[in-house]
Parts: sequence; structure tokens; C-alpha cells
Amino acid sequence: MNIYIKAILKRYYKLLHKFNPERYKAKYPKFLRDMGINISENYYATKHGFIAPSVMFDANDYSLITIGDATTISEDVVFLTHDYSISKGLQMIDPALTGRFLKPISVGSHSFIGMRAILLPGTTLGDHVIVGAGAVVKGSFPDNVVIAGNPARIICKTDEWAKQHFEAKDYQ
Repeated sequence: MNIYIKAILKRYYKLLHKFNPERYKAKYPKFLRDMGINISENYYATKHGFIAPSVMFDANDYSLITIGDATTISEDVVFLTHDYSISKGLQMIDPALTGRFLKPISVGSHSFIGMRAILLPGTTLGDHVIVGAGAVVKGSFPDNVVIAGNPARIICKTDEWAKQHFEAKDYQ
């Protein structure tokens, strides 16, 4: 897909999100699939999945990104599948050396990624993972955990976290 067409479509989806959120939620995953991101046809089937229009997929190869069904990705989250600092480091050893550092990012089903989190190359999140806002995530995390911080680390189990909020009745 041409870079200009992608930019125009990205603006279209931002407007669609503003004026017709339900249509946006149903259509945006298809656009991401067309870009090459691995997202299933059933992503929005349960109507619990959402990907904010401001999510930045900074990838040389969008096929390196996988998003599980019914996952919510909040505003300004960054998916970064490359790190060009490796190339610069190699050039310090020998100016003729070049190299790209590309690693996939995989997010499991029914997960939540908080606002402005950054997912670095090589990140793998299991199912039912909650990522705190602003977290810088690198590495593998199992199913059913809450992670937060910089660098992100496991805070507790998802069911423990949910039980605390249920008992505190701090939800609507």
C-alpha cells in the first residue's frame, strides 16, 4: 500500500472514530490487516476489542506485529519492532558494517494496553495481560498478569487485581 494512501486512510479512520465509533471499531482492524498486521477476522466479533486511532505501529515490516482477539489498545501506544541503535553501534566497530535489529511483537487475546505504553522489539504478551499506562515493555510475559513501570515488571495476577477492584466497588 502506497505511503500517501496509508496517510489518507489513517486520517479517514481518525475522523470515522470521532463521528461513528461503532463503524470505526468494526472497520479499523481490516485496515490494519491490509497493512500487514496479524489480526484475526474475528478480532471485533465480541465487540470488546478496540484499537485507538492514535496507536503508532512503527514497523519496517508490519507482519512482525500480532494482536489477539478482543484486545484493547489505548491512545498513543507505540509498537516498535526495530532498533537502529544496533546499526549505529556496529558502525562504530567498522564503518562498513550495517545491520537492522528487527524483532516481532505479539499481544495475546483479551488484553489491555494502557495509554502511552511502549512495546519494544521482541515483546510477547500472553492472554489477559493488563499493561499499565506509560509502561516500557520488553521481553515475554505470561498469561493473566498485570505489568507496569519502566522497565515493565509483573505487579500481580490479573484475577487478584480484578478482585481488589470488585471488592472496593470502584467501578461503574
